[in-house]
Amino acid sequence: MRVMPPPNEQALNAAVDWLVHREASEPSAADREAFQHWLDQDASHRGAWERVNSALAAPLQTIRTLQPRTEGQPVNAALQTLFKTRRRRVLRGALGVAGVTAASAFVAHRWTPLGQVMADLRTGTGERRAFTLADGTTVLLDARSSVNVRYVADVPSLQHKAGALIATRAFTGPAPLSIHTRHGQAQMDAGRLMSRVHADRTDLVALEGLLHFQPLGLAQSRLRTGEGASFSGGTLERLQGNVVGRAAWQQGMLAVDDWPLGDVVNAIQAYYPGFIRVAPSVSGLRVFGIFQLDVQLLLETLAQTLPVQIRRLGPLVSIDAKPPR
Repeated sequence: MRVMPPPNEQALNAAVDWLVHREASEPSAADREAFQHWLDQDASHRGAWERVNSALAAPLQTIRTLQPRTEGQPVNAALQTLFKTRRRRVLRGALGVAGVTAASAFVAHRWTPLGQVMADLRTGTGERRAFTLADGTTVLLDARSSVNVRYVADVPSLQHKAGALIATRAFTGPAPLSIHTRHGQAQMDAGRLMSRVHADRTDLVALEGLLHFQPLGLAQSRLRTGEGASFSGGTLERLQGNVVGRAAWQQGMLAVDDWPLGDVVNAIQAYYPGFIRVAPSVSGLRVFGIFQLDVQLLLETLAQTLPVQIRRLGPLVSIDAKPPR
């Protein structure tokens, strides 16, 4: 029997980081190759990986079943607390069941979602933040958003991973600014655009100037100022209604024009550190209005204007149909 050397603290830290990365998003071919290279690099690495997996496998599986993946990630709050707590226990060698349970991890949270830990640009819960890139392009991120930045001949290419961004380019550079999501890509010479990544689609709005975009598997299309589109692999729909209003979050507002309640909750979830559940029976209710991005106030308004009841259990909020009198 081959005996592996005991993993050192550096190897254990690296193993936890690899697990965070693999849980945060679907690993690419390059990610898988780099991980395999790390495993094969030293026997202590494989020992560290097996120890970390053994310590976290059961609670991770429990957390994954608590909620379907949203925005391409598991229940962020639970995973964040789990990794934070269990990292300390792994490094101390305390790998037993004792410690934070999956249930307590679910109701706890940190302010930066798991999938954004290694992003170049990122925001936490309730945070909006502006960044200026090396070429002068500005990128405003909505809450719980993340972007990786790559440069090709000094021109930035934005890998938009989660949440929403508004990119502003006040000049025409040597090449267009490009934005890539898992559903397609867009290019802009100069102007302003908004991109929002959902679990099943990307929404794109031309706030100023001409925008070219290409969904995966489809031909290139374009948007003029004030136009928007929603696309995923092989599908494309033009956004209707107040399209520019979808960028109202930059002023701390939420402009809702005949949205289903489920979409409204998805929009405010990034501003709430707990978890908001919407019952399927009411998720399709239509909502109109302009609201401040104050989650407590917005929930109260929804309860007053829709046939729903809102129940709270600590950081958990449940929106259900109002019972008949």
